[in-house]
Amino acid sequence: MRAYAEGLVLAAVSLVAIWGAWQVPAASPGDTWPGIVPLAASIALLGLSGLLIVGAARQTGEVAADSGASFQIIVLFIVALIYQQSIRWFGYQLPTAIVAPIVLYIFGVRSWIGLAVSVVICPLVFHFIFFVLLGVFPPYGEVFDLLSWIQG
Repeated sequence: MRAYAEGLVLAAVSLVAIWGAWQVPAASPGDTWPGIVPLAASIALLGLSGLLIVGAARQTGEVAADSGASFQIIVLFIVALIYQQSIRWFGYQLPTAIVAPIVLYIFGVRSWIGLAVSVVICPLVFHFIFFVLLGVFPPYGEVFDLLSWIQG
């Protein structure tokens, strides 16, 4: 029964995420739609919730103790929501620099040097992938934007 509940909650979360991805404004002509990655991740999450529900239907007998994975998924979802909103307020670089080590820590990275390096490396790598290779313009912050401050 718990696996059913987790699958249904995950499906609900993914449907909310799909709706949120559709709220991303359309790209200007010739540009890549910035909501493509959140939409793809949301659809993948919906597929995983379907697999979880199918796995619950096939499951028989007692289930091993929960390892806290459900809690980690919920925390990761909350971090993603805060990250999405903070990009709107503070642009792309600052929220990515703050969230990257948090997410890496959730996924098991415990090296303080690695977490500190991720503060700089993750925004640079993602900036290169999305804004240089894909040609998507970086979102500018309404309150403060580190990119405009760096560029002068």
